[in-house]
Amino acid sequence: MGVNGGRRRGLLAIAFFMGLAAALVQVLLIREILSLCRGNELVIGVIFSSWFLGIFMGARFNPTAADADLQRRVLFSTALLPVLMAVSVYGAHAVQIIFPRTVGTFYSISVELLLALFLTLPASFFVGFFFPPLVALVSGEMKERSGGTVFYVESMGSFAGGIAFSFVLVEIANPCAIACGLLCASFVIIGALVNKKLIPLALVPLSLIFFSGSIEDQIFTRVWNRTHAGKLVHYQRTKYQTVAVESYGDTVSVYGDGILMYTLPDRFEARGLFHLINALRRDRGTMILMGSGPGSLLHNLISAGIGHIRYFEPDPELWDAVYPFRARLYPGVEGERLSVYREDLRHFLSRSRERFDMIVSIPPAPENIMLNRFYTREFYSLCKRHLSEQGIFVTSLHGYSNYLSEDLRDFIASIYRSFAAEFPEHLKTSGETMYLIGSAAKGALPRDVDELINRYKAGLPLRAGRLEKEITQNYSPDELRMFFELTQIRYFDRSMASAVKKVDGNRDLKPGAYWKSIVLTAFREQSLLYALIRGFLFLPALILVVSVIVFGDVRRRYGPRYMAAGTVIYCTGLVSISAVLVMILLYQNSHGIVYYRISLINALFMLGLTVGSLTANRTRIRLPLILAGLALSLGLVLVQTVLNIDVLFWALIILFSFLCGAVFPALFAAAGSESYMASASVLDSMDHFGSIAGSLLTVMVFLPVFGIQGTLIVDILIVLLAGAVGFLKFESS
Repeated sequence: MGVNGGRRRGLLAIAFFMGLAAALVQVLLIREILSLCRGNELVIGVIFSSWFLGIFMGARFNPTAADADLQRRVLFSTALLPVLMAVSVYGAHAVQIIFPRTVGTFYSISVELLLALFLTLPASFFVGFFFPPLVALVSGEMKERSGGTVFYVESMGSFAGGIAFSFVLVEIANPCAIACGLLCASFVIIGALVNKKLIPLALVPLSLIFFSGSIEDQIFTRVWNRTHAGKLVHYQRTKYQTVAVESYGDTVSVYGDGILMYTLPDRFEARGLFHLINALRRDRGTMILMGSGPGSLLHNLISAGIGHIRYFEPDPELWDAVYPFRARLYPGVEGERLSVYREDLRHFLSRSRERFDMIVSIPPAPENIMLNRFYTREFYSLCKRHLSEQGIFVTSLHGYSNYLSEDLRDFIASIYRSFAAEFPEHLKTSGETMYLIGSAAKGALPRDVDELINRYKAGLPLRAGRLEKEITQNYSPDELRMFFELTQIRYFDRSMASAVKKVDGNRDLKPGAYWKSIVLTAFREQSLLYALIRGFLFLPALILVVSVIVFGDVRRRYGPRYMAAGTVIYCTGLVSISAVLVMILLYQNSHGIVYYRISLINALFMLGLTVGSLTANRTRIRLPLILAGLALSLGLVLVQTVLNIDVLFWALIILFSFLCGAVFPALFAAAGSESYMASASVLDSMDHFGSIAGSLLTVMVFLPVFGIQGTLIVDILIVLLAGAVGFLKFESS
């Protein structure tokens, strides 16, 4: 099965193109599906597992054939991948028309996970489908180096795709333009390899790039207006999230990744909290405000005479998108008393030495890790350190109306335990939205609601002429009693007394509230996921059974040597994706957003894979040494969870991926030369099958049970197991 030099370069160009395209497709699918599924990181795990399932199926169900048939598979995959990317990306939005949902609601979590599976699988299938035939086509000349060569060329393409997206495409191109660009490139590559007459076809997708903005605007506007009560007036992909602004009557609603962030104007919603904050503050002072939206609360606090407010909006582009609507509804009263900070509050506090008279944090529910960061003990401790001597901290929490179910109780207990650990002196309100009010100093808070009301009466009247009438009309300080319904608070205290003893506090490295929020949502939806969570051992048992069947099939078809090689690469695939998910969460915890950094993390991972596979392909590094280094690098990631050094974070991604990349060519050479396509098929499919298991186990078992640090320890043990199998089968013989 020989191949001349020019043809070999053409085939390797396809490997590079498919790696580049795969990197772009993956990150775009993550971005678009997250906007459909409330930004939940659990969906990222499912997307990864679906991605690897598609690659596994494409590599696994790929029978040996003549060269002509193998080439057709490769060329078909090259041309079809950009088309499937566009179908999946825009299908994530069109699905709302095909399967309507109630306005303002989400699909159930189970449905979201199934949508992630079906939207990801078609494109990823062809990422796996092209690989074994391409290895077979170049193996005539490259022999045992063929698998490693194609692997590192594809990895280099993925690195290029990740870098291109992170630093160029994320700023200038939408998915439609990227799909057209990839299709244009595929026609050029196929034409150069097969028939140059096909190259002019590239002009068709090239011309569509110039109309991609209008095409996308039409798609999004039509989908939104058919599935929502209002009309879409602004849509924007920022580096942080997908922002949609909807107009309905006299109101404007702002969504981030499908989650309603706030509505403008929100006078009635702001009334109660406005007066609670004013009752708590003792003087004009300085205040931090985060999460309330730039609406009536902010506007009226400025008008009420707060000395200076620092308003935090972590997405800079969101403030710019919303400002024209805000300026129309709340014409300029801010002056010098408002400073808008377009950065993450935690990041600001971690490097600031200032102290504030009041910090008010009103984040949305912790439906993802980004939001969970504002409900952890570490965040509460950070806020406490930045309070003035008599400073007060106020935060919100999803509460209850009459009954605390077990799942709701555990969710609240996880957050309440963390809050109370930092603020032993605190007040709490009752209701569907609870407010937790803490102070670092004794005596800063009123003893009870009567003292709070009397203090507020002494400070009245407010400068009502400058406030919105809905805030002050017929107001009496006795309204504050509605926040402190004694029967509910006593019931809450009794419930928490026992719950906080058995429920872990919510932490950065063990985000219990985030997981309990998922469980609570699944319970309310009575979805299949809830049964799966409650039957906790079902998923690990299912993965074990399927893995045994797959390993048995490999042994039956290819023999024990291939099964041993498959076991090692399966463990490596499992650990690699598990570690990548952990690194994503570490970055999320540290920087507040990982939305546009997933592609960079993926790019550096692919760079490490490229260099690792190239090095192992040329120097024949011993397999046990590679796996020992892999375990050591995971140990360093464990250290990073404590040190939190940015430079070390990025260096560890490259080191870890370098060692992961070295495993494939080492095993490819060790598997023998009986059939290069069989070696490529087994190793590629088992690598991705391990990644499927790792994606699911990490998000559904390891992280909820063991936390981030415990997950890394489990990963180290799995690598050591793989090292033992590799040594006994390949080194001892």
